[in-house]
Amino acid sequence: MHSEVASYMTVAACLLTAVAVAACGDYSGSDLGGGGPDPAARSAQRADPSGNRQTGSVGQDLDAPVRIVVLRAGEPEAGAIVTWSSPANGASLTPAVDTTGPDGISASIWHLGDQPGTQTSQAIVAGGADGAPVSFSATAAGPDGGPPGAVEVQLLSSGGNRFEPANVTVAVGTTVTWTWVGGFHDVTSAGNPSFSSSGAPVAPPRSFSHTFPTPGTYLYFCSVHGSPTAGMRGTIVVQ
Repeated sequence: MHSEVASYMTVAACLLTAVAVAACGDYSGSDLGGGGPDPAARSAQRADPSGNRQTGSVGQDLDAPVRIVVLRAGEPEAGAIVTWSSPANGASLTPAVDTTGPDGISASIWHLGDQPGTQTSQAIVAGGADGAPVSFSATAAGPDGGPPGAVEVQLLSSGGNRFEPANVTVAVGTTVTWTWVGGFHDVTSAGNPSFSSSGAPVAPPRSFSHTFPTPGTYLYFCSVHGSPTAGMRGTIVVQ
C-alpha cells in the first residue's frame, strides 16, 4: 500500500513539474514577442547620395537634390508626407511638400539664399519619425565680384578615414577650413599648385584654414592614412 501511494505521489510531482516548465516556456516566448521589428517603428535619415554639404552660388540651385529616406519597421515607406524648408533669406526648396515613393525617398531642389557662407535646410516628416527633422548644410559662394563664401571640410575616422567632402569646387578668394572631428590626421598639400600644410598629425579638436587666391586644382592628403594617389585624400578646384 505504501509503495502504491509513493508511486502516485511521484507521478503527480512529475506532472506538476512538466506543467510548470511548459508555463515558463509560454511566458518566455510571449515576453520576447517573437523578436521581430516593431511594425510601428518609423525613422528618417539622409538617403545615399544625400546632397548634403554641396557648394554653390548664392541665389542659384545646387547641382544635386537633397534627399531623405523614410523607413517603417526597417522597410521603405511609400506615401509619407515630407515638408522641406530653409531659413536663409531668398532660399527655397522645390517641391516644398513632397510624398515619398515606393523606395521611401523624398527629394527636393535647394535654391540657395542670397547671403554667402553656410546655409541650412531641413526635411520634416508628417506624423513624426526618429531622426527627423533631417538637416542639411551647403556653402554659398558669392557672385562674381562679391565676397566669396567659406567652405568646411571635415576630417573623419568613424566609418573610414576620410575628408568630407573630399572634392570641392570654390570661387577664387574662398577660405577652406578643415575641421578635425575624429581620428589622428593632418592636411598635407601635394603637387603643383600647392598651399600651406597643417603641420604634424593631431587629434581633435583642431581646425586649419587656407584662402585660395589663385585658380587651379589643389591636391592634398593625410600623411597618416593616405597619399597623393590613394587612401585619405582630397581635391580643391579653384575657379
